[in-house]
Amino acid sequence: AAVDWNDPQSVVAAALTASPSLRELDANLAAARARQRGAGATPNPMLMAGVQNQPIDLSTDPMMTMYTVGVSQTFVRRQRRDALQRAAQLEVQRLERQSESRRAEIARDVLVAYDEAAAANNQIEANAEVAKLAAMMAEAARARYEVGTAAQIDIIRAKLEASNVQHQILMQRGLRNIALARLRALLNLPPVEDIPPFALAHAMEHHAHGANISLAESTAAITTLESEVERAEQDIRLAKLATSPDLNIEASYGLRPQQNDMFSVVARIELPVRRKITIEPHIAEAMARRDAARAEIDVLRQQLAADFGEAVASRNEAVEQINLHVEQLVPEAKLGFDSALASYQAGKSTFDSMLGALQAYREL
Repeated sequence: AAVDWNDPQSVVAAALTASPSLRELDANLAAARARQRGAGATPNPMLMAGVQNQPIDLSTDPMMTMYTVGVSQTFVRRQRRDALQRAAQLEVQRLERQSESRRAEIARDVLVAYDEAAAANNQIEANAEVAKLAAMMAEAARARYEVGTAAQIDIIRAKLEASNVQHQILMQRGLRNIALARLRALLNLPPVEDIPPFALAHAMEHHAHGANISLAESTAAITTLESEVERAEQDIRLAKLATSPDLNIEASYGLRPQQNDMFSVVARIELPVRRKITIEPHIAEAMARRDAARAEIDVLRQQLAADFGEAVASRNEAVEQINLHVEQLVPEAKLGFDSALASYQAGKSTFDSMLGALQAYREL
């Protein structure tokens, strides 16, 4: 009920609010921000307790059996923690930019469907005006037939032309209904939801060439891929840091009731002796993903440049066509039909000239 169907931006805002894909991205973004808070954190310490060197007959060996408690802690290297934190931050950034890109896509789809529905409604109204002229043409043919100065075929051809106009109206209604169905889906409306009619405004002062329009150096889609490149850089850094494994320190205390107590301190570190099969493949994989993301950015830039250039050229042509039609062709065609109608009514021209003038006006 809050949608102003005569304002395209109001329709876009309603679609953004109702979009389930944006809700999905918002949920993924919330999850990524939660992961970012714990990224790179030092692992929890491990507590140990048990019995060591217990004979299998459950007897007590005063020299060997002892009851132990201990704790172990893994210390993550500072560089690795920084890389993990940066990777989590980049994932949040990527989802934020992806959300911006998705919003732009939704706005584009809504505006295209809105324009198609509005343009179809404009054409329906234009054909309704032409239908009135076709009725005038049929009336003129009937008047001349009644006085015996025209053949009956003129009346039949006039009715056929009126039917052609109605056929055009039916086709435009179908196109409008298709566009409205897309709008209902984008706004998450029921299929039976009634949408009031709306049309495109004929504001000629806003029609200008797009010569001064330029494509932005960076878009939301490109920055999303740039975040993926930066994320791949962190993956490469993490893969390389695997050659400097984390350090684990374990300390334990052993209680021997009949002998002196004992304690142990043990440090553990992974030896990267199988670097060629465990580390280098991960580094190569991360580099390949980074190079693929960089190439995808170049592909996207090429596609955007081509589409944008084509769109500007099409817009400039459309502006020239609109100006030509509104200022010259359509008014002249209307005058031509009025003249042909008057001439036919006076018996100075044939039905074909009047019919041709009406068809030319309808097409323009």
